[in-house]
This record gives sequence, C-alpha cells and structure tokens, in this order.
Amino acid sequence: MRTTPPVPLALAALLAATGCHGGGGADTPSVETASTEEPVTEHTYEPGRQITVDLTMQAGNDGGRTTPFFSGYRTTVRFEHRDQTAECTALLPVDLREFRPGESHLIGLECDTGVTVSVDAPGLTLLDGDDETGSGEVVFTGGEV
Repeated sequence: MRTTPPVPLALAALLAATGCHGGGGADTPSVETASTEEPVTEHTYEPGRQITVDLTMQAGNDGGRTTPFFSGYRTTVRFEHRDQTAECTALLPVDLREFRPGESHLIGLECDTGVTVSVDAPGLTLLDGDDETGSGEVVFTGGEV
C-alpha cells in the first residue's frame, strides 16, 4: 500500500524542486522583471482567414459603385501596409442583406493570399478594375494585437 505525504510536505518538495522557496519575510528578495516582448505592431492573416473591416462604399456619383453588393462578392483589395493587393470575398453580417453605395458597415473579408496589416497603417481600398469603390480600415479584435 502506498502512502501519500502530508500536503505541507508535498508542497515544500514541489517548491524546492522548482527553485522556489517559501517565506516571504524580510530576507526574501523581490525580483522585478522587465517585459522583453515587443508590442505587436502588425498582424498576418493567412489565406482564407476572416479579416474584420470597417468599410465605406463610395456612391456612384462619387466615382464608386451604382449598385449594391451581396455576401460572396469578389473584389480586389489594396492594403495600405506594404501596398499589398489581394483578391478577397466580402462576407456580410447575417442581418445585412446587401451593402449599398454610400453606406458604412463592419464586414468580413477572406482573401486568397496572405496579407500583413500594420496597426499603424490599417487602411484599405476596394477596387473594381482600376476604380476605387470603397475604403476603410482593418478592425483588430482582441487576439490579434
């Protein structure tokens, strides 16, 4: 039959094995460590990963689209950071049936190629051919930066 050591003895053994020690009195040195991690300033989105963007579509009289688009719309997106261009699919929220010219909405984009977006340069432009039809910014969610 195996015997289990009392909890204080087991705890002391665990602390000793990991290099920690009990106490907390005046002789216990206090060690402050400075964070050596650099803050994340850019984020890379792999192909097919959804990117949340705050997008404004230009109205037709401003050189933009004259008709709305729907979820699944394929367009070219130029990202400000590194002047990257990618073919992307627009994903509208379930409560938004269509994205009309002149409106602004939070939508998702899934791009065919990986893109890197800087926190300092989150801008993007939607292109139909050579025409700029919309502009906006990537919205970083908690786990990205």
